[in-house]
Amino acid sequence: MLRGLLRRVAPTVTLRVEAPSPRVLSPGTPLSSRALRPPSWAAACPLLPAGRRAFCSGPSGCWRCGAERASGAEEAVAAFFCPSCRALQPPDRRRDYFQLLGLQRRYRLDAEQLRRSVRRLQRELHPDNFSRGSEDERRFSEEQSALVNEAYGTLLRPLSRGVYLLRLELPGEAGLGEEPESGQADSGEDPTFLAAVLRLNERLEEARGPEEIGQVSEEVEARLRELDAEVARAFEGGRPRDALPLLKQMRYWSSLGDRIKERLLPR
Repeated sequence: MLRGLLRRVAPTVTLRVEAPSPRVLSPGTPLSSRALRPPSWAAACPLLPAGRRAFCSGPSGCWRCGAERASGAEEAVAAFFCPSCRALQPPDRRRDYFQLLGLQRRYRLDAEQLRRSVRRLQRELHPDNFSRGSEDERRFSEEQSALVNEAYGTLLRPLSRGVYLLRLELPGEAGLGEEPESGQADSGEDPTFLAAVLRLNERLEEARGPEEIGQVSEEVEARLRELDAEVARAFEGGRPRDALPLLKQMRYWSSLGDRIKERLLPR
């Protein structure tokens, strides 16, 4: 019964990372097929005397001039533009959200530094800056802006940032931040944790007025601060697997915190 209540209180937190499907030619495809023609960026790459193209690296080359794009180690804004012709580039899916925003890959983040980075990118990538540009650049501007906003939303919140970082640190492992299957015990569901969640959930249900709800809120926030510090220590100590049960507990407390906010909203 307790586990069923917790599943009702805390929705599943998932993050899907999918790799692009490789391009496969069907049997019998002639060599003159459009599928084997060079991509559009190749036409813009200058040829060297030996017939090789200068500074070209396939999809990683500039779509306009073919020059190599800035690496993830470059300053955040510079990595969005061609270093040669300054054309805005399409999103580079090889870069994670930390690289995208020019931040160190770590759990502890300076929220103000995160906001400054996002504001700077939003100014540089705003569609108004490309209203007179090509159709490609206008589309890239919208895609890049959406990706920056997505990265910001993920890295701003400790829970989603922790789950995302866990997937980067432990790629390919199943069950990260996901709801346990029916009948299976969650690694975070120890008796003390269950009792604490159930107690505060009952207090929230029985609370009458903002003062009593506020008392429950203070306890939930205190639990979240403790978990936040423990998760940070796990990542900084090179123990990402130790962060998994902590993030699962954080999921439940965060969900309860959301319910508290709903109770406090004016009706």
